[in-house]
Amino acid sequence: MNKVKGYPQSFFCWMGYVYLVYGKNSGHLGISHKPGLDFTFWVRQGYKNFKLLTPALPIGTAAFFRDLFLKSNLDREGNNKQLINKIMTIGRRLLGLTSWEPTKGALVEPLMPPPIDEIELIKEIMEGRIFWREELIQSMIENKIKVRTPLEDILHWLHLKGDILLFPGVGYDANGKPCCKRCGQSTKLIKVKCAACQSEDFVCEECLNMGQSRLCRPLYARQKSEKIAKRDYEVKCNPKLEFDLSLAQKDAYDKAKDFVAKGKAKECLLWAVCGAGKTEVAYGAITTVLERGGKVLYTCPRREVIRELYLRLRSVWPQLSIKAVYGGSTDKYSQADLILATTHQTLRFYRMFDLVILDEVDAFPLAGNPMLYHVVERARHQSGQVLWLTATPPTNLIERVNRRELEVIYLPARHHGYPLPEPKIITDPFLKWFGNKRVLKFLIKCIEVTLKQRVQILVFVSSVMEVKKLVKLLANCNLIQPSWVRGCYANCSRREEIINSFRKGEFPILVTTTVLERGVTIPRLNVLVLYADDERVFDNNTLVQIAGRVGRASTYPQGNVWFIGQRVTHSMASACKQIKNFNQLAYKRGYLLK
Repeated sequence: MNKVKGYPQSFFCWMGYVYLVYGKNSGHLGISHKPGLDFTFWVRQGYKNFKLLTPALPIGTAAFFRDLFLKSNLDREGNNKQLINKIMTIGRRLLGLTSWEPTKGALVEPLMPPPIDEIELIKEIMEGRIFWREELIQSMIENKIKVRTPLEDILHWLHLKGDILLFPGVGYDANGKPCCKRCGQSTKLIKVKCAACQSEDFVCEECLNMGQSRLCRPLYARQKSEKIAKRDYEVKCNPKLEFDLSLAQKDAYDKAKDFVAKGKAKECLLWAVCGAGKTEVAYGAITTVLERGGKVLYTCPRREVIRELYLRLRSVWPQLSIKAVYGGSTDKYSQADLILATTHQTLRFYRMFDLVILDEVDAFPLAGNPMLYHVVERARHQSGQVLWLTATPPTNLIERVNRRELEVIYLPARHHGYPLPEPKIITDPFLKWFGNKRVLKFLIKCIEVTLKQRVQILVFVSSVMEVKKLVKLLANCNLIQPSWVRGCYANCSRREEIINSFRKGEFPILVTTTVLERGVTIPRLNVLVLYADDERVFDNNTLVQIAGRVGRASTYPQGNVWFIGQRVTHSMASACKQIKNFNQLAYKRGYLLK
C-alpha cells in the first residue's frame, strides 16, 4: 500500500463484448471490456472454448444481450449458431439497433491477472459500497492507497471471482425499456450521444446530482461481509445521556431495543409526537447493533439535521468511530461504526448496514420519492433491519401498520409530561383572500391573544406572494408596529438572519411558508395557519408538523394552534383527530401529569 497524491481520473466508458465460454458439459455467458482477462480466468476453471458473440457494445447493451442469451439457455446449448443468430435478431429489434456483421472468430490472447495484493486491497475498500470507477478513485485518495494495475481490470477480475457485482449505470429491462440501475427509475432518461466514446447513450436525470448514470458507465458493488468486526476497546457501547428518559421514552427505548435484539421483524415504525425525543429513543436499537459488532446508518433528507446530529452523537458515544456524510462534507469514503448521511448520499452504500434508521421519512425530498426509498433499502444488508422514525408517517406505512404487516412503537407524549396543544378551527364561508376585513379581523384577534400572553407567533401561508402581502398588510395595521412583523420563505436572501432574530425574541410575528413546518423550536410560541383549507399545501402531515411547533418546552408546555379557513377539510379534521388520539393514548398509559 502506497501513499497517493493523485490518481488518473479520466471518465471510463465501458465498451466490451458478450462472450460464451464452454467445455464438454457446461458453459458460461459473460461480458468483458478485456476478454483476455476472462479467457485466463475460465481456462483456470477448466474451460477451453472461448467465443465472442457481439462486437464491442456499451455495458448496458452488452448486459441486455447477455441476459437475453441466458434466458435462451445458450450457456447449456453451447455454440449453437442458429440460436445465437435468432437471439441477436430479437435483441436488436427490441432495442431498435441496426444489424451488425457476425463477430469473427477473433483470437483472444490470455492476459495476466492483477496482483493478489492489489485485488485484496480493492476488495476491502469496496466492502458495503456501490461506486463508479471515479468514486472508487476518490475513496482511494481519501484512504491514501494506490495500485499500479488499471482499476477497471482489478474490478473486473473481482467480478469474475464473484466478489463484486458489475452493473451498467443505465441498462434495459427484459422488454428493452431503459432504466437506471443506480436509482431504480425509468421516467427521467434522456437519449444523448456520449462525448467520450461516441456511442448512442442514455443519461438519468433523477440522480444526476450524484454523478452521471449512463448506458456506457459501469457500476461496481460489494455487500458487507458476514464476519463480525472485533472492537479494539473493552467499553460497552452504552450511550452517555445527559438527562433521564421520561417514562414514555423509556418504554419506547426498550421496545426499539427488543426489535433489534430479537431480530424477528425486518422493519419497525417508531411513531412519535412532534418534540417527543424520538432520536434518543433510537439509541437503544443503535447500542444493541454496535455491541455485537454491526454497523448502523442514520439517514434523513436534510443536511442541517445530519450536521447537528453528528455533534450530539459524538458526545453520546465518544468511544465510537462516527462519520457524517452530506453534500459538501470532506470525509465520504472511510469506514465508521455509525454513519450519519443524507438520503441522497446513501446512493453510495450497498448492503452495508445491519440497522438503517430512517428519520423524517415524510419530509422533502424523501416523501413520495421512490428513488430514495430504493437506495435506502439497498443500503441495508440482506440480514439487516430498518427502523422508521417520524411524527407523520406516510399513508403507505400507516396502511401497513393497520394490516399488521409492520410493527409499530408509539411515543405519544413529550418529555415534560403535558398534553399536546390541540388545534382550534375557525371557519367562515365568506372568508376571502388578503385585504378582506374578515381576514384581518381573525388575524388581529389571534395576534392580540398572543401579545397578551407575551409569546411569539408563526403565521403560515401557502406561497411566497402571500407572505409578502400579509407582512405589508399587518405592518400597515394600526394595532401592530411595523417592526413587529417580518416574513420568511425558502429563497429569502436573509432567511437565516430573520430566523435567528426570531429565535432571540427580537420581534413577535413571523409570517412564513411551510419551510418552517419542522426543524425550528421556539420556547414560547403560538401558530396560526391562514387558509388551512388549501389542501394543495396544508395536508394532514403538514398541519400536524405545524401544530407540533407549539408547547415543546417544559417552561411553556401550553400554547395556541389556530387553523383558519372557509371550511373544515379532511386534512384539518384528520390532523386534529391524530393529535387528540395521541393525547388520549398518553393519558391511558400514564405518561401525562394529572
